[in-house]
Amino acid sequence: MARPAARVTPAPEAKSAVPHRRAARTRIDDEHRQLGELLLSLVHTHDLHRVEKLLADLHALLVHHFEGEEGAQGLHSVVGEGASHRLPNLQHLFDEHREFLARLDELQAATASALAGPVKEIAEGIHRLADSLRRHEAEEERLFGEAFYTDLGGRSS
Repeated sequence: MARPAARVTPAPEAKSAVPHRRAARTRIDDEHRQLGELLLSLVHTHDLHRVEKLLADLHALLVHHFEGEEGAQGLHSVVGEGASHRLPNLQHLFDEHREFLARLDELQAATASALAGPVKEIAEGIHRLADSLRRHEAEEERLFGEAFYTDLGGRSS
């Protein structure tokens, strides 16, 4: 008679690692979804004031996300437990984290500089032009109204 197959039971530490890995995976997936939505908004936004806000949001999300991935409950732990031969690849990704944050810092500085300089100058120029055109149009309306009503008044007598 054949013996029943032995049931494979994970070692206690491996068993406790499964919920930890699942939680890390869920958190990372959720943050990646948020990151994707934020990047989509950022790529399609042309208003530099909105860009400035989105860059700040991106910075906050990336700092939090990278800390989580690199932390004790993050990717290093999961990869170390399940695919330790890939740890050098993971280190390369962690190095890129610093590069992304440095590039983001440069973009934030450039955006702030543009908003304080050329964009502000353009916005002020647009406001001055709009004010001048409104004043011009109001003056035309006054002249037109005076001429029209004076002319009508003069002809009807």
